[in-house]
Amino acid sequence: MAAGRSRLLGQPVDHASGHRLRQYLSPADAAYDDPGRCAVLPPCRALTRTRAGTTKETAIMKRRTLLGLTAAAAIAPVMQAAHAKEDNWPNRPVRMIVPFPAGGATDIIARILADRLSASLGQSFIVDNRAGASGIIGQEAAARAPADGYTLLLTGNGPHAVNISLFERMPYDPLKDFAQISLTSILPLVLNVHPSVPARNLAEFIRWVKANPGKLNYASPGVGSPPNLTMELLKSQQGLDIVHVPYKGSSLALADLISGQVSVMFDNALASYQHIKSGKIRALAVGADQRLSSLPDVPTFVESGMAGFEAYTWTALVGPAGLPRAIIDRLARETALALADTAVKEKLNAQGAIAASSTPQELEDKTRQEIRKWAGVIEQAHIPRVSL
Repeated sequence: MAAGRSRLLGQPVDHASGHRLRQYLSPADAAYDDPGRCAVLPPCRALTRTRAGTTKETAIMKRRTLLGLTAAAAIAPVMQAAHAKEDNWPNRPVRMIVPFPAGGATDIIARILADRLSASLGQSFIVDNRAGASGIIGQEAAARAPADGYTLLLTGNGPHAVNISLFERMPYDPLKDFAQISLTSILPLVLNVHPSVPARNLAEFIRWVKANPGKLNYASPGVGSPPNLTMELLKSQQGLDIVHVPYKGSSLALADLISGQVSVMFDNALASYQHIKSGKIRALAVGADQRLSSLPDVPTFVESGMAGFEAYTWTALVGPAGLPRAIIDRLARETALALADTAVKEKLNAQGAIAASSTPQELEDKTRQEIRKWAGVIEQAHIPRVSL
């Protein structure tokens, strides 16, 4: 070998310019590239080619390279198969779990969307009602399903953003255990009063309640229900004293509002519509961005001087955590297209719902925000957690 020349991993090195190579070596390895230091280090560790053959380090590197290539070769078919499954999705029927009974607003919204997705994606989307425990049964079933795109969940803000603050030892986490896909609808709530209440609008109602603290009672479908929490939010923001009377379901609560057993209630527009039109109850404000076509004479909360007050429920499409990104994005796109369709919008409007889509990230942000919001309302209202 020529003077002043050695080899680094088998390649010629000019020691006069060795500093350019040492910048890529660790401090320990750089020492072995210095001929002056090799004399005092164990010969077997000097990075030079010897008469015995390659160094121990070179052999180790070769083995690592071989192992890496072998692992890559083994993984490649698996990755190809995974991508093939995503590319072919859906190639069989898709189950869409709804955590509420058949016939309710969320169920009907799910069936409207399922029909549209079946047509656009060429496979049946079958609604599977898994009701019970305030939506927890259906929500948990979806969380535990395989993340292959063949089990989805059309849920509501109650199971998805409220239950985590209402129940102890929840069997699912709405953020960690689900892949967020898209918002699907907004269902505005209407603030209704019995005609005996001397208020024709929201401002008059607030003034009257403040002048008569504790004299009014309000109905809700149950503790922790969206109408209950929305009224508690209104009470908190406006400093109102109204007594809560929980019922087992909205139909019983609405019946007692009509009869005058209770004085005020938040309810969805569809359930309230015919009773508002007949004069059995009076609508003071609606929780939508603009007036509803079905109730054009009822102002929004914003028009009534309460900008930022949200009085609505919502539905969303999600899947089990780990759902492939390609499937999430495709479902989000197809859902947005479905909800932009005029026929779909009209069907949703007939149910008192407003079509509303989102990106997966927007839904995740909204879910996170709603969890914080309702957790605060529940704490301030001193609503105790319920054991499952």
